[in-house]
Amino acid sequence: MELVLFRHGIAEEPSAERDDADRRLTRRGVERTRLACVGLARVCDRPEAVISSSKARARQTAAMLGLVFDLEPEVWPSLAGEQVEPVLERLRERDAGVLLLVGHEPMLSELVVRLCTPAAGGGGIEMKKAGAACVEAGLGRNEPRTAGRLRWLLPPRVLRTLGEGPA
Repeated sequence: MELVLFRHGIAEEPSAERDDADRRLTRRGVERTRLACVGLARVCDRPEAVISSSKARARQTAAMLGLVFDLEPEVWPSLAGEQVEPVLERLRERDAGVLLLVGHEPMLSELVVRLCTPAAGGGGIEMKKAGAACVEAGLGRNEPRTAGRLRWLLPPRVLRTLGEGPA
């Protein structure tokens, strides 16, 4: 299984008047994330699915990725949480292939570390907003279990630069 992990773009600031799950991308976040999505498509194999957190900013980001890859995003509420294990359980139910997960920090970075190191508990990976990582791991229903291998980690600036270039 190949997992491409994409952190949502720049979102509205937290506010006492609004639930965190309802925070949306800012105008700048939409513009920059759209470019990063196009850039991602230039370095990433087409996924079989785009799977999003249930939070508004992640769903917006997933919708942009869905347009780029011509896929209708799925929503997994577990991607909105802080725990890695519920996401791993869902992944173990899937067949091998390429999946694009859209979520939040620190869970996405923790997922990369958990997949790529035998012992859980931190690491030196941080995903910036509208940044992406790709991990290959034996997780799928019909795959032998293998440790993950980080294939790439791209900051948003690189993805935006790729998104601005000629097709």
